[in-house]
Amino acid sequence: MKRFITGAASIFILDVYFNASAHFISNSAAQFICLLLFFPFASYIAKINGLEGLKGIGFRLDQNSLKYFTASFIMGFGAWAIMYAVYWRLGKFEIIGIKSGMDAVMTLVFVAVGFLLGSLINDLITRGLIINLLKGKLAPIYLAGISIFAYAADDFWNGDLTVMNFVFSIILGLSFTYSFLKTGSVWADTGIHFGLNTAFGLLYGLNGNEGGGILVIKQGKIDSVLNNMIVLSFAALLFAVSYIYYRGKSNEKKRDNNVVADVI
Repeated sequence: MKRFITGAASIFILDVYFNASAHFISNSAAQFICLLLFFPFASYIAKINGLEGLKGIGFRLDQNSLKYFTASFIMGFGAWAIMYAVYWRLGKFEIIGIKSGMDAVMTLVFVAVGFLLGSLINDLITRGLIINLLKGKLAPIYLAGISIFAYAADDFWNGDLTVMNFVFSIILGLSFTYSFLKTGSVWADTGIHFGLNTAFGLLYGLNGNEGGGILVIKQGKIDSVLNNMIVLSFAALLFAVSYIYYRGKSNEKKRDNNVVADVI
């Protein structure tokens, strides 16, 4: 019971720390420092729970890390880029320009750094820590279910905890969680996470505002049912692609002996 309480408290503390830093600190420099400090803090928390620091929650660099990250980034960015192309053709938004010069450079820097840190930290909490704390105690299907539910519920911090967004996050979480379970590496799911966030950032920037991205857009109109069908379909498509790619990665994972073996 003590280990359970310690583990649950650890997840809660790290989640509050991350989201408080991301949502309630307005100064960019201070926010950046707080996000960087997450990593030694998370390492300490992991060690308290008997894990090998950051390595024990999937944050490790080896010969497969770059391969996983690159392949996953292509999946996430590619799926979301195609989805936004479909939205554009259907009139959800209109592209009226493109930023240039330092404005474009700074937008890219903020999108790249902000979304990479945000994606990585979220993945370390909702997958790396949760799955490794429960590894060996529950069947893989339950590990996945708890991790996916935690990720979907985390939308509370964005003020978007609606039924539609919850269902969307559940489907999207399948890709993230499956890739992590099959590899034991946070880079596999962070690549997907960062890829789709980058595609989003090119249109809406780091803060998700119209005109905040590299492409200057003007919002149009689209039927809400059609809009929901499209985003859910692409989330499901992304899982199908990640499943096909990562289902054969068990041998690499078994060599590392870092996560559960019996995943479909």
